[in-house]
Amino acid sequence: MEPTRSNALVDLIDRILDKGIILHADIIITVSDIPLIGINLKAAIAGMKTMLDYGMMETWDETLRKQACEAEEELEPLTQGEKIILKTFGEVLSNFGATYSDVWQPGYLYLTNKRLFLFRRKPPTILFEATLDQINRVTLRRMDYIGGVREVLSIRLVNGTVRYLYSSGIIELRDEIERALGERGLLVSAESHGA
Repeated sequence: MEPTRSNALVDLIDRILDKGIILHADIIITVSDIPLIGINLKAAIAGMKTMLDYGMMETWDETLRKQACEAEEELEPLTQGEKIILKTFGEVLSNFGATYSDVWQPGYLYLTNKRLFLFRRKPPTILFEATLDQINRVTLRRMDYIGGVREVLSIRLVNGTVRYLYSSGIIELRDEIERALGERGLLVSAESHGA
């Protein structure tokens, strides 16, 4: 007789991380039929992506991401002659393929006189980068996000690639990008529309 499922533990862990489970238990401890202690246990167990999709631990996630970026030592990957126009905490939407998709990666957004980029300090990585000459269009757009909708910046590059950026000061970021492009005489089409 052959087993029908050889990876039951792997399947269980995958199920917990992907869909999650809810545990709810009421326990009463009695002595001589007299209830002395009552215990009410509730637990949600799931992967962080699932928790965030259901609106759980949202504040913790945002606070942790900001603290991680602010606590790191100051590193600014600037080239010679490059000057910062705007620096703000932000995120870029990345796609990791079949296993993970639509992940917002945090870091610091830099707009300089030469380029726009998102830099993560540990490990030091540029998560998004485009020179001002590569930016074709800047558009505000509404996108679904953890239990709601938020406004993001859609950056269309001259090669047709579109990248999405988020910052709490998204309007200021858009305005500064348009101003920087205008000063360089680059054509930019900006409009605001829903998803």
